[in-house]
Amino acid sequence: MNPSISALKVPTQSSLSTWLDTPRLARCGDFFTPSQPMWWPDRSCRSAINWQSAIFCVPNNWQGWLHAALAYRMAEVSQGTMGVVTSVLSRAALAGLDPLNEDQLIDLRERFNIGEFSSLVGFMEFWQKCESLEQRPSHALLKAYKSTPRKKRIRNDVIMSLDPEQGPFTQVEQDSLHHWAHEQFCHGNLDPERYLYLRLLMIYGQRGTQIRMVVFDDFMKTDQGYQIRIFWAKQKGDEAGWREKFEIFNLDEDLYNTVQAYKAIIQTRLEQEYPGRAEWNKAIKHVPLFRRKLSHEEKSNRLGAVIVDLPDLRDLELSPLAKFHVAAGVAREWLVQMEGMLGFPISTRTHQPLKISRGHRFKHTLGTDLSNAGLDEWSIASALMHSNTRTVRKYRAVSAELMKLIDDKMSDHLALVVGAFKGSIVPDRASAKNGQRLDRQIEDLAVCGADNSCYLDAPFTCYGCIKFQPLLDADHSAALARLESRRAQTINHDKITGVLWDRAILACRKVILDCNAQRARGISVGPYE
Repeated sequence: MNPSISALKVPTQSSLSTWLDTPRLARCGDFFTPSQPMWWPDRSCRSAINWQSAIFCVPNNWQGWLHAALAYRMAEVSQGTMGVVTSVLSRAALAGLDPLNEDQLIDLRERFNIGEFSSLVGFMEFWQKCESLEQRPSHALLKAYKSTPRKKRIRNDVIMSLDPEQGPFTQVEQDSLHHWAHEQFCHGNLDPERYLYLRLLMIYGQRGTQIRMVVFDDFMKTDQGYQIRIFWAKQKGDEAGWREKFEIFNLDEDLYNTVQAYKAIIQTRLEQEYPGRAEWNKAIKHVPLFRRKLSHEEKSNRLGAVIVDLPDLRDLELSPLAKFHVAAGVAREWLVQMEGMLGFPISTRTHQPLKISRGHRFKHTLGTDLSNAGLDEWSIASALMHSNTRTVRKYRAVSAELMKLIDDKMSDHLALVVGAFKGSIVPDRASAKNGQRLDRQIEDLAVCGADNSCYLDAPFTCYGCIKFQPLLDADHSAALARLESRRAQTINHDKITGVLWDRAILACRKVILDCNAQRARGISVGPYE
């Protein structure tokens, strides 16, 4: 019998066991059998659904019907959502709490956090309204669930408070993170997959789930230039679903070329690893940029695999498939591992590595930057792929002055960790490259070590240049005051352009700190050190 046909039969007390033995279609589009010990139809998820421990939270005569309700629910929601529900039910069973007992609702509410209890209420409402099941929770019980006061949510808006671990990054923090990622990628310390994941998060500020949907065909070269497709998440109605609705954004040419080079490498590896399993020249456009590598059964000797070995690789010739995309937990672990890498930027607000693995920091940062740039609420909502302006209004309240206040408070600390100064301090002109050339003298502050004139706004733009050779005993504090005055004047006219001076100011601060330290130690700096 066709599983999809038999699964339509309504279970009765006498046929419940047979019904549970019949394969059913999950929301992800793959079948699962309710009576099997674990449900794992969506192989892109890291964990299976453990229904066996969940049903012990209700009396024996209810367990079969709870089992069936969970099976029905698998067709309505994602495997991840079901994981939360079964986790709540399993922990309720361990605590001796019965979700069908109205007298224990307060205990259930106190046992779980706001989100978990809401998931339980949502499932109980679904079960009560599922007319295909003979045994369901009563209307009175559901009414009690919905009328039970929720815990008060602790309000700590990470955007408004500029939380140093979850709120928006400052411009200096963004710069240091960008330079770190680029340097690590160029030196081979950051593989292309993780580098691209971080770069796309930083550029487009979308949720991780949206970035993980991307396939190679989403990077396009058109008459309008280079573009990328990014799909919506958390949609309802006809537009809901995986890769159902998308928006087009502009794409940097260098990033497009990087992705195309990476695509060629992945196609070659697929052809070598899975020859004949698919027409890879055709399927490559549907291969995820961020791929799932291992199945539950595969061992550590397959860590080098380019994509998970599933029997339907050939289906990628037709369309993208969620089961081949990396799981959320794996991608988050990439970010956690980056935070622990050598030389990762340090937050001077926490004195710990910058947190890039928490919440929606990149979304908060993009929203704040767009607001400071003067964009209207609808433009910000469009860039962040929000369907309304309600949740973007808070970005308007975060001013450039407040961001600047934080930068001023920690400027000397940032100067030490950002690495804005790339040049070499020299004790005198004789020790400097081009020290005897009059056209290479930068006031009484430094010597330019460049072979050709650059015609930049010296000395203001020079402090961040690798060819800049500041003199050990020069008055760089006066130059710093002039730089800060320039930034203040610019901010009066354009708050965003004003922050472009930040890196030069940090470089100047670092020169002052280094010069003070060297004079205190009585160190004589040699040429080009």
